[in-house]
Amino acid sequence: MTRNRHITRGFAALLLASLITLGGCAMTEDSKIEQYQREAQTIAGELVAVVPGNTEVLPWDSSLGTGGGTPDAQVWWQVSQAMNTAEGMIDGASRAGEAIAERLRTDGWDGAQLDRSDATRAVYGFNRDDEAGDGWYVELRYRLGENGRGVDFIVVSPTTPKP
Repeated sequence: MTRNRHITRGFAALLLASLITLGGCAMTEDSKIEQYQREAQTIAGELVAVVPGNTEVLPWDSSLGTGGGTPDAQVWWQVSQAMNTAEGMIDGASRAGEAIAERLRTDGWDGAQLDRSDATRAVYGFNRDDEAGDGWYVELRYRLGENGRGVDFIVVSPTTPKP
């Protein structure tokens, strides 16, 4: 009976150690996407803060993006933010968009105007690697013209394995 008790205790200790190890792995993955969520929301907040004038900031959409339903699918965090500059503010959206673009460049983001730009809207894509060498992306869109008011952007984190 003593031998069975030692085997049972040994098995229980091994099982507990395995669960702790596996739980630690899962927490690392969760922590990575949670870290990306916090960083994406921080970036979005910093970009909104530089918009000049009286601007209507609409509620943001902060969500988990996924590359598919497979077990090895990659996930990322994204924050979408839309704003309307004050009515009557001449070139309001252009001024707001340019302020956001300038902030991104100042913070080390590389950006370029995208082909989706046209006579009525400007579309820019910005990229930056974090300390780990993982790529972040911001797409900035704003209305052109004297009465343009709409500005929006999306912040997209690097991908990470699905937790």
